Formats: sequence, C-alpha cells, structure tokens
Amino acid sequence: MSARRTFRWVLALLALFVLVTAVLEIVVGPSLLPGGPDVDTTVDSNYRFFAGIWCSLGIVLAVAARDPGGHAMTLRAVFGAVFLGGIARGVSYLDAGAPHALHTAFIGVELLLPPLLLLWYGRLYAASRGVRSAGPER
Repeated sequence: MSARRTFRWVLALLALFVLVTAVLEIVVGPSLLPGGPDVDTTVDSNYRFFAGIWCSLGIVLAVAARDPGGHAMTLRAVFGAVFLGGIARGVSYLDAGAPHALHTAFIGVELLLPPLLLLWYGRLYAASRGVRSAGPER
C-alpha cells in the first residue's frame, strides 16, 4: 500500500472515530463522560453544541480523506482546531484540575497528533504543490 493511500485510510479512520463519538455525545449528552456527571441544562446544552462542532469536523475530515492533496487548507484548519482544543483542555487542567485519565490522555493526543499528521501530509504532498520533495512516494 502506498504512503498516500495509508494516509487516506488514517484520515478516514479518524473521521469515523470523530463522527461516532460526536453522534454519541449529541444523542447521549454529558452522561457519556467518565463518571456520568450530573450537569445543569446550560452545561448540557453547551456540551451538545460542541459535540455538533466535533461532528462537523468529522464530516470535513471524511470529505478531505477522499482527496487529501486537494484539501490542504481544510486539513490545516481541522488539525489546527483539534490542536487548539488540546490547548483548551490544558488550560482547564491547569485551572480546574486533572480530569478523568482518559481526558488527560486526550490532551497529549490533541497536542501531538495534529502536528504529526501535518508533517506527514507535507512530506506526501509537497511534490504535487511544486515544492521540493524529500524523495519518491513510498
């Protein structure tokens, strides 16, 4: 399998993960969170709103996975949004304390995975943008 095809599959799997988790968060709400916290209606509304934004990112990722070379700005925006979300979780960690271990792990994933995917994307698609490539497609 070529590196570009592998990248497309990774994007498709990420899109699927995002879409499934987003739909669950919209339907089930904050009770889906570890520990099933009781929240007031305002927090529930805000949680489901941001689940809708998460779902939108999944849809955009799914579209971009079909032709990543034609969606450079789109992928940068999605990865940037996820990275910014990781920063926001980090701020929450510092301000409110450590969340459940799963969400603490998400901070690392959200801060590491987007830059790594952007680097991978850049290596795979640099030649098609007229930029000197590191070598032939693998």
